[in-house]
Amino acid sequence: TAGIATVDLRTGAAAAFAADAVVVASGGAGQLFSHTTNPAVATGDGIALAFLAGAELMDLEFYQFHPTAFRAAGAPPFLISEAVRGEGAQLLNAAGEAFMPRYDVRGDLAPRDVVARACLAEMRAAGVDAVALDCRAIRKVDVAVRFPGIYAFCLGQGIQMERDLIPVAPAAHYFMGGIRTDTWGRTNVPGLYACGEAACTGVHGANRLASNSLMETVVFGKRVVEHIESGSRDAATPAADAIAIVPPTGVPAAIAEIQTMMWRDAGIERTATGLRGALAQAATWAGAGGAGREGPERASLALLARLLLTAAERRTESRGAHKRLDFPERDDARWRRHQVYRHG
Repeated sequence: TAGIATVDLRTGAAAAFAADAVVVASGGAGQLFSHTTNPAVATGDGIALAFLAGAELMDLEFYQFHPTAFRAAGAPPFLISEAVRGEGAQLLNAAGEAFMPRYDVRGDLAPRDVVARACLAEMRAAGVDAVALDCRAIRKVDVAVRFPGIYAFCLGQGIQMERDLIPVAPAAHYFMGGIRTDTWGRTNVPGLYACGEAACTGVHGANRLASNSLMETVVFGKRVVEHIESGSRDAATPAADAIAIVPPTGVPAAIAEIQTMMWRDAGIERTATGLRGALAQAATWAGAGGAGREGPERASLALLARLLLTAAERRTESRGAHKRLDFPERDDARWRRHQVYRHG
């Protein structure tokens, strides 16, 4: 029977709902990493469930890291938009130097992956866990009016944007990979659809542009509804070269353990040594995480960690947000293609 099975976390009561069509619109999986702009519920559950139901996943190695997430001890994750830099704010290192012109001619307005790696390099060089965003040079707009949400958050942290430096650092932001769909949001499983960040339509390529998420939600969400209303339950054509992979079995992994490993070995910069070591660790993790909310979330993260690590280790090049220090150049001859995975 097609549909979903649910558990009420307050009472533990289980319920099943039959449905002709199921749409996965559960967002991304930023909680794979110890530093993320995503909310606590972004544990990739919809993507993992779709995989276990037979849906193909694609482009799992491509995770976008935003360069300017608020970073201070005890503070919640919060995105400081690049629009602030667009109005004239500059990134400063521990010595107070505006460092981005040394990395890219576009300076503070370079692409997200370039800025994130530059921030990481400056943090490592100084042995600190953040750089600073300086908004004091912004003169053409009132920052409190132009960025009311950001201004209010910073004020709550004791920071006045027009006067004080904002501590920022890179963080996992957007999953460019996900459930492989066609342009109607169909997966290769009849009646199963996906849209939004959980889906991988291909529109982001290897290096997402910020506003493409509107297309993922508004355009593809509408197309999913239109296809369901048509009454057709046909599926997308399966990928001819999908790679079969079997979920691991072993001891349950703690979420913090997964996050620490993924940030270290599958974060902004990757190497074969780190990826292979992480894969060996991930292979010991169980596909079931226990009861309650944390159990399924832990299982989803363990599964997606294994899949992302596998895809990243196989792609022996650097492309977009996927940066391999041991393969720093793009290799179009071998790797100008997608990687698709299915349950083996």
